[in-house]
Amino acid sequence: MKIFNKDENTDYKEDTQTGAENSEVQNSGSSTEEANEARGNPEEVSASSEAEKNPEALCQEENQILKDQLFRLAADFDNFRKRTARQMEENRKAVLEQVLLDFLEVTDNFDRAVKSAKTAEDMNSIVNGIEQLSRQFFSILEKYGLEKIKSEKASEFDPHKHEAIQHVETSEVPDNTILEVYKPGYALNSKVIRPAMVSVARNPNETEK
Repeated sequence: MKIFNKDENTDYKEDTQTGAENSEVQNSGSSTEEANEARGNPEEVSASSEAEKNPEALCQEENQILKDQLFRLAADFDNFRKRTARQMEENRKAVLEQVLLDFLEVTDNFDRAVKSAKTAEDMNSIVNGIEQLSRQFFSILEKYGLEKIKSEKASEFDPHKHEAIQHVETSEVPDNTILEVYKPGYALNSKVIRPAMVSVARNPNETEK
């Protein structure tokens, strides 16, 4: 028959519990380490997954990305083109509206001049009224950049500004001289939009040389 000492039994239980706790701590530490190792570095996991992809799959993925970018650029360009065309049309309408408003003033003066001419007894007043209308009309044209090309008789013919509709053989003036101006020419912002219609002298002596 064995007799156990109460104190010895208590010490034995405490040693047993301490050993169990240490074992649990060790197991818990090892489990944490294994979990950390399992999770690992996200970059390493991503790199490994990329490495595992098939090269053909990578090419298809890159191709799809480039296609999406191309479609977005094409859509942006198409929107920009439509927006620019719409803005240009709005600007054209605005300029045309302003031009017409300016010429409406001339139209009003024409109407008044016609009414006055019907009852006027002095022809000089009618002529003066027409001259004023002509100056007003051309001042509006000059406002928008139109200018009359200088084409005077006895001046030199310039093929960039004049159009010879007739050549006249004469020795009275130098060759290539303007003899008559049939229709004035005009330039818009320094660009000739209609050359002056003129007749030009042709000196027979100069032609023979």
